[in-house]
This record gives sequence, structure tokens and C-alpha cells, in this order.
Amino acid sequence: SQLHDFWRLDYWEDDLRRRRRFVRNAFGSTHADALLKAAVEYGTEEDVVKSKKTFRSQAVVNQNAETELMLEGDDDAVSLLQEKEIDNLAGPVVLSTPAQLIAPVVVAKGTLSITTTEIYFEVDEDDPAFKKIDPKVLAYTEGLHGKWMFSEIRAVFSRRYLLQNTALEVFMANRTSVMFNFPDQATVKKVVYSLPRVGVGTSYGLPQAR
Repeated sequence: SQLHDFWRLDYWEDDLRRRRRFVRNAFGSTHADALLKAAVEYGTEEDVVKSKKTFRSQAVVNQNAETELMLEGDDDAVSLLQEKEIDNLAGPVVLSTPAQLIAPVVVAKGTLSITTTEIYFEVDEDDPAFKKIDPKVLAYTEGLHGKWMFSEIRAVFSRRYLLQNTALEVFMANRTSVMFNFPDQATVKKVVYSLPRVGVGTSYGLPQAR
């Protein structure tokens, strides 16, 4: 009957790219469903009934906790809602290209659009590979319907993806990053020249340049 607080590692990184901050996890659970599965496979009928009661009560608790977090204005929960409710593109689109969002255990195909002030990524929800991804995993994936302001970008680095030099990682002012993979190196160059002139900063001995 007691409410549980669940936590997860935030995407925020310090100067050494360590994730050292916890935030509330609106999708957390005590894994009562795993307990129920074990009881069904190995336990007695009494265990199954007991586990089902635990699972139902836990589901209600999780739902209430998630609602409470939304009402409190939890930053992570609000950001998830904002990503799903992106306004229309601001200004003319300078460049639009197919891209893949590279996130932990998720590779999502979609379209990357760049205007004069912002970057947008819209995932292709009709892609068969995307439909196979567990919704519980997608709940932790940021940027599926993402928008990033040029003013927030602090650094852009070229990256390799599947041994090909066709990816870019963009670092933001809030110490998060997002990584995209593109069809070829020519597209990567176009994207880089459409982004603002940023570097890793003068404190590291490199000027702000492309």
C-alpha cells in the first residue's frame, strides 16, 4: 500500500561524460510481472493467486505515481510530452534528409530536418523495424520526435557507425547529446554545413569552427 519512488540515470553528463545524476522514473516497477511469471511456471496455485494480487496492486500504484509525477511537473516526464507535441517547423527548411537516430538499444529510422534556427527529427512509425521495438524500451528513448535549438548546440563531432564514417553526435548546453547516422559521407557534409559553427571550446585548445 506504500508508494514507491523509482529512479534512473539521467542523460546529463559531466565534463568527463559520466552520467552521475539520478532522476525520477515514471515508468519504474518492482517487476511484479516477473514474479507472476515465475509463480505460473514453477509455483503452486496459491502462489499464482497471490502474485496476481501483487501485480494488480502494483500496477495501480505505478499508474498513480506516474500521474502524480506529471502533475508535479517532473522535468523528464514533461520533456517526453513536449517531444510528442512538437509545433510546426519554424522558418524554411534548409535541409531535409533520411537519418537514423542512434540511441541505447534503439536504432530508429526517420527524417532529419534543419531550419535556420533548429533541428527536427521525426521517426518513421510505419517502419517494420520500429514496430518491433518494445514500447517499454521506447519510453526511455529521447528524441524520437525531437527538436533542438541551434542556440543549445555546443559541439558537433563526426562519429563512426557500423565502421562507416557516416554519423554525427551533437552535444547540447544541458550536457546531453544526440547521435544520427546518415546514408553517406556527402550527406554528412551537407548536414555539418547547415549546422552552426561550433567546436569543443577554447579551453580545450580548439577554436569554434566547422
